Amino acid sequence: MTKLWRIHIRPTGPEGNVNVDESVKLCLNQKIIGIGWRVGKKPSSKDEYMQLGEKEYDDRGDRGWRSAANAILNRMEIGDLVWFRDTKGIYYLGRITGEWEYRDNEENRQAGIINIRPVEYYKVGTRIAGKIINSFIRGRTVQQIHNDTALLFSKVIYNECSGYRYYQVNKRKDVDIFSLLSAEDLEDVVGLYLQLERDYVLIPSSRGRRDDTIKYEYELLNKKYVKNVLNKKNEKKNENKEIEKAFVQVKSGNIIIDPDEYKESEGTYFLFSPAGYKYTIESDTLVTLSKSTIEQFLKKYKKILPLNIRTWMNFLEEQI
Repeated sequence: MTKLWRIHIRPTGPEGNVNVDESVKLCLNQKIIGIGWRVGKKPSSKDEYMQLGEKEYDDRGDRGWRSAANAILNRMEIGDLVWFRDTKGIYYLGRITGEWEYRDNEENRQAGIINIRPVEYYKVGTRIAGKIINSFIRGRTVQQIHNDTALLFSKVIYNECSGYRYYQVNKRKDVDIFSLLSAEDLEDVVGLYLQLERDYVLIPSSRGRRDDTIKYEYELLNKKYVKNVLNKKNEKKNENKEIEKAFVQVKSGNIIIDPDEYKESEGTYFLFSPAGYKYTIESDTLVTLSKSTIEQFLKKYKKILPLNIRTWMNFLEEQI
């Protein structure tokens, strides 16, 4: 069974002077992924490397070497998929194509990439599935991504990039576009919809809010209101026909939204949940967006949507 991994290409080297850009460049040039943790002599087997590593790093109190080495040497299998990224935030997807090697030449030592696995890789870009991006935020140097949707996304992307169906991917009958999009994807879709179809503009800094007491994902401005103010059409506050602010609340999974929770709020609230609402409403201050509205938007603007969203749309279309 194919496993999904992510690896940080960020060795520090024994003197802490490794250039990570050069380490990534070496991995790309040699078509490998790898880690450091060099030992005193070239090991003839995995077992010997682990024995030498114990003497070298356990005594130093290095807690990271064992899990990373075990993943590279033992747990990764040929055919597994692995994500890595460069220092500019560009993501690459590789397929493990060979067994562990210990490369103790000068070039690899300088880059801090000693224990390696050969890969066939493709440059994907900056927009990939949220579950995969989140796995890079913290954690070990090498770790498995235990998420079925992230694995499916990776298989689909690899097949598309390679032009060959290395991985069999089948759509279940109960899968639709909303079950494949992450919470972050849904926020992006609704934000794009409001800007392209409803004449709003996003306030970028508002999306950084992560306080659970705040009932919105981000804030937008009504472009019609702004134009009226700039044209001085509405000099008195009470004469403003358009409401200045809009807020977005998005829920994923099986969460049903209760519009009553957003009635007593400043501005217009746009709500979206694929699971639905306790009741639907469309007023000047409260709007429950329907699945059909968002589906139509996705189809209309498919060509300009981010790769991670467009990938799922292509996948579902191919399964029909």
